[in-house]
Amino acid sequence: MASTEPHRKNVTRQSASIPRKLLREGALHLVLLYYLVRLSDLGREGIEHSGSFRFADHIYRGTPSGQTRLGRWIDARLLATAAAQAFRRRYEQAQTVARLALESFPAAIQPLRILAVPCGIPRDIIALSRTLQSENPALLSRIEYHGLDIDPRALAVARRLTAQCGLVSAHYHLGDALNGNDYPTVTFDVVISTGLGEFLSDDELTAFYAHVFNVMASGATFYTSATARDSRSDVLLRIAELVTIYRGREQVEQILRRFPWRRLVLTHDATGLQTFVTAVK
Repeated sequence: MASTEPHRKNVTRQSASIPRKLLREGALHLVLLYYLVRLSDLGREGIEHSGSFRFADHIYRGTPSGQTRLGRWIDARLLATAAAQAFRRRYEQAQTVARLALESFPAAIQPLRILAVPCGIPRDIIALSRTLQSENPALLSRIEYHGLDIDPRALAVARRLTAQCGLVSAHYHLGDALNGNDYPTVTFDVVISTGLGEFLSDDELTAFYAHVFNVMASGATFYTSATARDSRSDVLLRIAELVTIYRGREQVEQILRRFPWRRLVLTHDATGLQTFVTAVK
């Protein structure tokens, strides 16, 4: 049964009024920046809802929007930053890793179960499903997709969108990624997780990886990522009180090495701001 009162690890804002806080700190220039960023849909979502699923989805879609022409221009500039581009590449990499893992299984094995945790709006599986519809429909028909998320609104949007992308079997679960009892009681061939680790302490991340490891079948693939600090984007995130825990390759590898993976591969994106992890059980 899903946790009835899951804690929202990705909601980090604490101040009732960010402008008043900035004024108390004497950061008048940041107050102006705050109001300008709010004209952008990405900036407003980040400020009002911390690290929400819509914040991540806006970056994944990459389509500028905002209030007035200025807001749309600011939004485009934010989406063009190195940090946002690296953020988007982690979702693109998820498709590649998932497809390679799924194609490695013999054709007789089915279903092939995928778990996304937290799933948010699963643009990766939506894009992958549409690709497989034309390139490998037999593989698509074998996929049993599961999404676990703490936010029922994200699950509702995910359920609606995946119903239109060719997935034959999709299941959604309301639950907390840090509660092992909230996970489906089956094992998975692929597990995907992006965007959660940046809000977890080392101990919490270790516990989360343990839950993931426990629900993976032998030979299954786990794809995740970690975010390094970008000074420009970090200023904006701190204004919004979207507190992020940054980790480089060495830091996330140290935590992952606590588990007996058969194979562990860590790579960087071109900017070095994202570490991509592929771990095989």
